[in-house]
Amino acid sequence: MRELAVGIDLGGTKIATGVVDGEGHVLCRIELPTLAKEGPERVIQRMEESVYRVLQQMDLSLADLEGIGVCVPGPVEAGSGVVKNPPNLPGWQEVPLLSIMREKFNINVQLENDANAAALGEHLFGVGKGIENFIYITISTGIGGGVIAGGRLLRGESGGAAEIGHMTINFEGPTCGCGNRGCFEAYASGTAMARFAREGILAGRKTVLADLYKKEEVRAEHIFAAAREGDEFARELVEKEGFYLGVGLANVVNAYNPRRIAIGGGLTKAWDMFYERMLKVMRETALAASVENLEVVRAVLGQDVGVIGAASLIFH
Repeated sequence: MRELAVGIDLGGTKIATGVVDGEGHVLCRIELPTLAKEGPERVIQRMEESVYRVLQQMDLSLADLEGIGVCVPGPVEAGSGVVKNPPNLPGWQEVPLLSIMREKFNINVQLENDANAAALGEHLFGVGKGIENFIYITISTGIGGGVIAGGRLLRGESGGAAEIGHMTINFEGPTCGCGNRGCFEAYASGTAMARFAREGILAGRKTVLADLYKKEEVRAEHIFAAAREGDEFARELVEKEGFYLGVGLANVVNAYNPRRIAIGGGLTKAWDMFYERMLKVMRETALAASVENLEVVRAVLGQDVGVIGAASLIFH
């Protein structure tokens, strides 16, 4: 009989829930809107509803599961499973989500932040399989990460290990969403790319992005598209992105000495545009001994990484 688990990926805009088998295959998946502004109680009700809906679609019951894994954005207190005020879930101050979910389902439930869960998913079922010292980094609106050290997920004393996006790159740099200055995320995320674009446009740089800026918000995807079309300013922004990613990766390599780093998230859609620059800067900046056998690859689990990662909490 196959091992089965339900994985719930709670995000700021959607709840993705799926039935996952012990080999990491998503057998059934649904998405519901988070409607985060309605507050924790209503969101948790929708999470519960999503579980029963995927089970119904597969003609399963809770008794058929090894357990339910849940991943959430932002800080989770290790051990207690208390969610501590994630920025895109308003009203979630000190929510004891793990105990709530265990009470609702009365089976094995495990909880982790989304980046750690994604790291575990890629370690068990993706490009980190068989790699004892492995790091997963996601680059999209923000930057997050998870570290597998000696085959085990590194959580830290309070669950705050591997907050890679909040390494300080420049302590006199721009203010990050976390309130500190000069974080990796404030230089190399999609949000940072958009900020650099706006600054250039307002300074009078000639670019096709200026016309777009008059109509809507400039996003990283627009910058990559303009760069592909030969826009000089957009190409400079992509070069800058590769540079800052390389600097950030060098810090990660020096701190953790991994065998392999996998990068996922929305910006990897333009992987070919920044990969070489990123790799060159990383190798020039990191300690030589730490990059000698290092591989940097693109993550493979894609949009299912949250669901698979959450289920991995049960299988691990």
